[in-house]
Amino acid sequence: MRDEKYIRIAFLDEFHGEDSVLISADIHGLLELEKIFDRLSKTLPEFDLKKAKYIDQKFNVKIKMQTTKIDCGLKLVDGKFHWKMTKNKWSEFRQKTTGLYRNGINGHNYLDSESEQNDGLQVVLSLNEYDLDFWNKHGNKK
Repeated sequence: MRDEKYIRIAFLDEFHGEDSVLISADIHGLLELEKIFDRLSKTLPEFDLKKAKYIDQKFNVKIKMQTTKIDCGLKLVDGKFHWKMTKNKWSEFRQKTTGLYRNGINGHNYLDSESEQNDGLQVVLSLNEYDLDFWNKHGNKK
């Protein structure tokens, strides 16, 4: 049986060449992420990703998303993940999310801050690429 309606998140060492946060979703989770990015690009000042409807609680790195004046990226501070981006960057991420499901049934995109400091973590947003076996082996189980 295929698992459906999920968003899974993990911190992975040296994933796609560098320390990364993988956000993996099916189409339902991807559509929810698209709405969250859209709201952050317009009026929403912050969002705790753990409150997303389709979050898989077994594979959930808690991330606080915030709209700020500069793109800071995703950083681990005092044991907590903070993802701080401008409204324009959240809008760009919404567009990249839309592109994932318009271009096919699976794939991934990088949601990086492109900040001058380049000290944020790499963020990989994936649609239907990693099955539950991958998550049971590599995910950060809670």
